[in-house]
Amino acid sequence: FRRFLLPFFPIKNTQDIFICEIMNIIADDGKGPKWVTNELYGRKDELKLLNSLAEEKTSSVVLLEGGEGTGKTALIEQGEWEQNDWVFVSRKFEKSLSAEPYSALKGALDHLVTIWAENNKTAAVCQMKSFLKVLQADVDLLINVIPGIFRIVEKFSYGVCFSKGRSIRDLTRSGDRHFAEEKVGGDSGAIAAAFLRLFSFLSSAKPIVLSLADIHYADASSMEILEVIAQTAATNPIKYSSHLLLAMSYRKALLEKNKFASKTIKSIENFGDNVHSLHLQDFDVDTVNQMVASLVNADPEETLPVSIVMHKKTGGNPYAISQFLRIAREKDYFTFSSMTYKWDWKDPELLDSYACISDNVAEVLASSMGKLCTATQVTLKVSSCLGKVIPKHVLVEYFKTFYEEEKGHTTCEAIIGVQEHGLEPLLDGACKTGILVKSRSEGAYMWSNDRLQEAAYDLIPAQMRNQLHKKLGMLLWRLGLQEDEEWMIFMAANQMNKYAELRCDASLGNEVAELNLQAGKLSLKKGAIYPALDLLVNAEKHMVIAGRWTNSYDLTLDILTTLAETSFKVGETDAAIEAARLVVDNGKTLNDKFRAYIVLLEGKMAQNDKSYDVGVEKTLELLELYGEKHPKKFFPGQKVVEKAKLKKMLPGGELDGLLELPDMTDETALHIQKLLVEYLAPYSMFSTKYTTLRWFACVRALKNVCKFGISPESPMAIIQLANHMIREGHYKEASEYADFALLLIERIPRTLGSNHGYVRMVASVSVYSVVRSFNKCLNELIEGRNECLRAGLARESISTIIAYGAVYLCVGLPIGAFESDLVAYLEEGKSFGAAYTVQQVMLIMRQTILNLQHYTNNPTQLSGLAMDQETELQKVEGHARKMTLRDINTHRLLLSVVFGDWSTAEAMMEALDEYVDVNDAFLLRTHFRRCYLGLAGFALSRKAKTAKARKKYLSIGKKMLKYFTTDMKLGSVNAYPIVSMLEAEESPSKEKYDKAIKACARLGLVHHEAYMCERSAGFFDDQGDDGWSEFYAGQAILLYGEWGATGKADRLTEDYSHVLTRSSLRESVNSSLQGRSRYSSKELDSLRTIDWESFSVGSELGNDDSSLL
Repeated sequence: FRRFLLPFFPIKNTQDIFICEIMNIIADDGKGPKWVTNELYGRKDELKLLNSLAEEKTSSVVLLEGGEGTGKTALIEQGEWEQNDWVFVSRKFEKSLSAEPYSALKGALDHLVTIWAENNKTAAVCQMKSFLKVLQADVDLLINVIPGIFRIVEKFSYGVCFSKGRSIRDLTRSGDRHFAEEKVGGDSGAIAAAFLRLFSFLSSAKPIVLSLADIHYADASSMEILEVIAQTAATNPIKYSSHLLLAMSYRKALLEKNKFASKTIKSIENFGDNVHSLHLQDFDVDTVNQMVASLVNADPEETLPVSIVMHKKTGGNPYAISQFLRIAREKDYFTFSSMTYKWDWKDPELLDSYACISDNVAEVLASSMGKLCTATQVTLKVSSCLGKVIPKHVLVEYFKTFYEEEKGHTTCEAIIGVQEHGLEPLLDGACKTGILVKSRSEGAYMWSNDRLQEAAYDLIPAQMRNQLHKKLGMLLWRLGLQEDEEWMIFMAANQMNKYAELRCDASLGNEVAELNLQAGKLSLKKGAIYPALDLLVNAEKHMVIAGRWTNSYDLTLDILTTLAETSFKVGETDAAIEAARLVVDNGKTLNDKFRAYIVLLEGKMAQNDKSYDVGVEKTLELLELYGEKHPKKFFPGQKVVEKAKLKKMLPGGELDGLLELPDMTDETALHIQKLLVEYLAPYSMFSTKYTTLRWFACVRALKNVCKFGISPESPMAIIQLANHMIREGHYKEASEYADFALLLIERIPRTLGSNHGYVRMVASVSVYSVVRSFNKCLNELIEGRNECLRAGLARESISTIIAYGAVYLCVGLPIGAFESDLVAYLEEGKSFGAAYTVQQVMLIMRQTILNLQHYTNNPTQLSGLAMDQETELQKVEGHARKMTLRDINTHRLLLSVVFGDWSTAEAMMEALDEYVDVNDAFLLRTHFRRCYLGLAGFALSRKAKTAKARKKYLSIGKKMLKYFTTDMKLGSVNAYPIVSMLEAEESPSKEKYDKAIKACARLGLVHHEAYMCERSAGFFDDQGDDGWSEFYAGQAILLYGEWGATGKADRLTEDYSHVLTRSSLRESVNSSLQGRSRYSSKELDSLRTIDWESFSVGSELGNDDSSLL
């Protein structure tokens, strides 16, 4: 990010349009000087803390808890942010918009990006393009979540293309039956990380205060994002991270009613010392007196009797005090003398006769509405249903119609057909009484207090409220579709739900259900699963139950199917299965039931006794319902026959012919493809009884492509078939299939949830890691990760990083850079909610690198800064523990080989014995493990204590050599250096070590090159040849340093101190060992034309002693 910051285009401190611009005016009635409270009373300690954070520019979290009217928002605004060059942005979660995901967050981000864009509008085109390219994946993802960000970015995109999401009209178009069948939008983790990166990027240019009020009304998806942002701000895991202060305020009583918000706040409180919790109480008498004395400019002793009464009447609530003072001034209790220019006040006993305001401040103020004209009163009553900020254009539309029976309450003849400019005088009148406040810069109106809004709503006759909610709901729904405004859709659903709660109207029940369904779908497209679930539950609750499968079949099917899918995604498996069974029992056609069947299938596989064999069997049952038969047993040569049939079906007999085919539109064919590729193929791959069915599933899927056209699953089917070809030794054909799959995937539209990146990742680890050099796979994996993030596939992006890490450790690039990357990737994994076993893989990789980098007492033990192996094993159990233990032992074997700890290597060989002949799902992992099994095997064949053990390890070494030799002959470039290394270890000689060194250097495998130099040094040291031993040891030390393994280099320096001279360590790598630069494609291809006879597996050390000279 820092490369693209624009510090010479400073961001001005443009404050929030609603809160920060409004003076704290208590009274301005012309009866004397204005009463303005710019000072913050009774909050000195809290303000001191905020100012210290402002001065230090510290990333932190501030939690403000207090009752209504205690000044939470005023306190955070009073911090010295502008003086210390912070950008202050604030938003508020609203009860009326609680169904809309990210409502306050997207407003804050929109406002922040607008500030940034405005203050950088004169930046160089190249700089702005660089900025957009850095964040392209995040912006591409958030365009579908926050459509407004597209309008901001497109103003200065300068040719950088972003894929704008579908409009609301597209998503809610009548008859759009396939919408719910699309994949859910982005993963919430990916969306959270995208928000975080954008906030972090913007706060790298200038520190940002993100103030969010009324967290108790926040939706679950917003709370997920806030937890990620809070953890980053509180822990500051990356040294160069930006400065972001997150302030969140809430009322404790209301927070406890929001289980998601409550859980998140409790979690944030445990993030460490950079989380500051402030609890605001009502004022005591002294603070009230300080405020009163300041307003009337009098001695505190004079005002104390008045303040005592005022504290009694208000309970010390700051907001109630300010309103009580307003009322007292209106009733001339306080008068200003034009003679003395001082304030006078009457007897405190008279003040005591005023109504108690601590519990009914809103009612007292609302009573002043009676003094307003009828048109203003009606406007306020209708506005009370429309949220904190009053949408004038919605009021204009509402007041186009006159309802005689509601005259004087929710309609008025005087404002029929009124335009926005006509509404403003009415709203300005409410501002003068303190009911509303107005933004001077944008002319927007908002309620000055939630209790005032509630009081105005209570003035609407109870019998008219349901009809008002109904009319507003229908109006907002219509306007939302016309204007493509999402907030209107969510508010429309909220209005209709209120209507349904107030009155059960069978004639409108299904309309309410339809509104909730479409709003739920919109939430799903944004990756906001929990808000979507609430809307879908409301949809099912409000629809007409009687005869619903007969009278409202399509709506019932859509609601229950989408509800089943969404319930399963949030872990409510029982509810999901119940809804799915209703669909299966009542659906008319197999295609109508398909999505419900999938929920039942995945529900079965989600149980603790998950069995892939059962998964295969259940999938086959569904395929049989579609008339798809599968072979019970494969006869000899059946694969050849099936392959010939497939080739005959391909257009022109070639795979490229598939590009000429149209898209698959047949619903039945699409369902069959999904079952074959997404369920049967992967389940059978991990099955114990049905492994061959994976090949069958892929071939059958491609036959269906030939018949019906290209489906979204087609590229993955081709990749899986290519992986099967790899396992059968058809490397060239597999490479062609993988290339074609990536070409074909470009035909599939890129949307939220599309699997372009995942297909690229699977192609890299299951095909390209065998047929291409590892260096080329790295680029594919990085691009795959970016595509996963762009599509909102958070967990898939982490899987891609795991694959990237495995390749990185195989390829010998500098490990220091990857170690720092792993810190960021680990934070992503946490924020994405990745399985802990996946996070453990990254911890294992990082600790392995740290052991190589630093001089430690026990470098083969994975215990240190990143992790402790025993502690990590205690955190998992069952199959997860077995997999973590396998990964720990594999990396410990690597360390044992590199550090020459042969006793630990022997223990690791025993622990990994069951994996010697295992081919992992990802062949890359098999390559990594077998490489070190082979190196350790040959070394232990000479160092083990017993002849039996030496024989066993020699057998393992030869088995690994045979595996890599076969792999090399089939066309694997990456196998050639390993073969040469194992050949040298099997029968050591200078000639073979030099050949291995050169082979490793040509592919840039500096770590293997260093190891071969070290082994060669040991070989000559055993022979008593100090000259060659010194030479190779010196080269090994330099190469380990180049790799970044300075801890290993230091140990090697000690081990060979008896032969090394100081000059050896100052020399560059000898010219005979140069060539570690990457081969060109021609050079890589030339490696395949090798004299295979020179690699005789199992050969003994020759009798030619000249090789030792």
